[in-house]
Amino acid sequence: MSQQSRFFASRKSWLGAGIVAAAAVVVAQLGFDFPVAKDVMGTVAPAQRYRAAPNGSEDVKLAPAATPGAPIGTAPEANRAVTERTEAQKMAERTEAQKMAERTEAQKMAERTEAQKMAERTEAQKMAERTEAQKMAERTKADRTAERSTAEMTAQRTEANRLEAQRSMEKSTNRVAP
Repeated sequence: MSQQSRFFASRKSWLGAGIVAAAAVVVAQLGFDFPVAKDVMGTVAPAQRYRAAPNGSEDVKLAPAATPGAPIGTAPEANRAVTERTEAQKMAERTEAQKMAERTEAQKMAERTEAQKMAERTEAQKMAERTEAQKMAERTKADRTAERSTAEMTAQRTEANRLEAQRSMEKSTNRVAP
């Protein structure tokens, strides 16, 4: 056990010594002003750059003035070629845009057609439901009429039976009375 306690004691002492050494390095860096080496002059002072004098009026050369209709060198031909390419690109872009518009319009028409089909299906379903409801109403009305007729017939039979019973009683009373 004594060896283990010595091992841990030396381990703790080494750890403490490392922490003290790190703190000493940080204090030395912050506390002392070290001289700068002479080779690092460019990083400390701004670098000297070449600065040219500004252009004067004699440095700028102008092209001769162009007269209308008279070609000067190959510049108009080059401009014409660029313009033609640009026009061709514009035409291609217009054509592509027209195709996209047609596709979009076709999609809209398809969606409208689909929506119309759905509306027609819904309307057909409503009509079928109305027809079914009308049939049910007619059946209910017919059932009520049949019930009324049956009730009326029953009432008439009952009345007829009552009248018959009354006549029978009158006859039997007339026979006994002489």
